[in-house]
Amino acid sequence: MILDIHDRLNMIEERIRNDPFFSNRSLSSGNGGYIFDYDPEDELVVRDFIKNFGSRTDLGFNIQVIDLYNDIMIPFLLEGDYLETTFDLEEETETEGFGYLQNAVTSLFDQGGRDDLFVNYIQEHAVEGNVIFIIGVGKCHPFIRSHMIINNFDSKMNGVKTVLFYPGTYDSEELRLFGTIASENYYRSMILVERSV
Repeated sequence: MILDIHDRLNMIEERIRNDPFFSNRSLSSGNGGYIFDYDPEDELVVRDFIKNFGSRTDLGFNIQVIDLYNDIMIPFLLEGDYLETTFDLEEETETEGFGYLQNAVTSLFDQGGRDDLFVNYIQEHAVEGNVIFIIGVGKCHPFIRSHMIINNFDSKMNGVKTVLFYPGTYDSEELRLFGTIASENYYRSMILVERSV
């Protein structure tokens, strides 16, 4: 039976309560956190759920929401005076195409490197014992690649309990952003709530 988005979201609490990864009963190596994939048209439903769920005080655990776009990408570009430069670069490189701008901006984030802006931010700001909800993947496309964050979970985020909310599909081997843009990387993340039972 195919579950609708509301049914799947309502199963998140039970999954977090009963899964050893979240309860510290077992933090097995090789677990790159969890992914909750959803159809892009359900974005507003998912945002509303996260806002309400994250503000609850009766859960017995705390939800910490980290927005890749609003908390990390935009503040970094503003702080380093890169945002205006990016706008200027977009105008100047109109003939080279969007790919040139994308490469220029992406190189600032050192994704997959030692100084990976996004992974380091999550690692530094994650409060011990919290369940971290990572959002904003779609807003950051195509400047960041969520697979780079996921693949670094093992090496840099041991024991950090994360759920990446992903507007697309994930089948334990392949991520497809918005259901169409495929990635070629292998992932160790688990699916938080399946789309069918």
